Amino acid sequence: MRQLIESLVRDMLNPYLERMEELSDETEDLRRRQQNMIRLGYVSEVHESGFLVRVKHGELVTPFIRWFANAAGETSDYRCPSVGEQAVILNYGAGHNGTQTVALIGLFSDNFPAPSTDPNEIVRCYPDGSIVSYHAVNHVLKLDIKGDAIIDIEKSATVNVGTSASIDVGESASIKAGGEVTVDGSKIKLNGGVGVVTGAHKCMITGTPHADCSSTVTAAQ
Repeated sequence: MRQLIESLVRDMLNPYLERMEELSDETEDLRRRQQNMIRLGYVSEVHESGFLVRVKHGELVTPFIRWFANAAGETSDYRCPSVGEQAVILNYGAGHNGTQTVALIGLFSDNFPAPSTDPNEIVRCYPDGSIVSYHAVNHVLKLDIKGDAIIDIEKSATVNVGTSASIDVGESASIKAGGEVTVDGSKIKLNGGVGVVTGAHKCMITGTPHADCSSTVTAAQ
């Protein structure tokens, strides 16, 4: 009789036990997927296209995956991640092979520390040491360029300076305009020399203005 009762109980409980086992397997699978959804790693390789990276996290390495940029629409921004740069891996597909994964870059680390510790300073530092920075409290914009600088402006350009302006160039500088170039200031210095003789300058002998003067470069007396 006891064996018969035990057999009946097993038969009654068997569907529930199977379902509990299925739920246990599903829970374990969800736990593994959740662990793989967000991981911290670093860029181990950059694809030759410049649009994909591999990210190493623990002993695992992702396949080549996309990485986040600041903007990727009609306005776009491009800055390829560096090998060794820290990254957060977001597995939006919750899979195991990393094919549905993207890398969120831009975390400071020991390999690439922050270029400034001043919260009032906005800095962009380039691999060759060139720096573009702006201090929000001191109101100072600084461009420290180690190489060449090229500015192409399709239409017109206007530069208004409140007080004084100074431009120091290590080698040569060239300004080319298709139209008129106007420079206005209380005092204009060229090579730190003496005053410029203009077309309004009168001849010491005849007392009349000099006729032979530049028609393309003009300056006030």
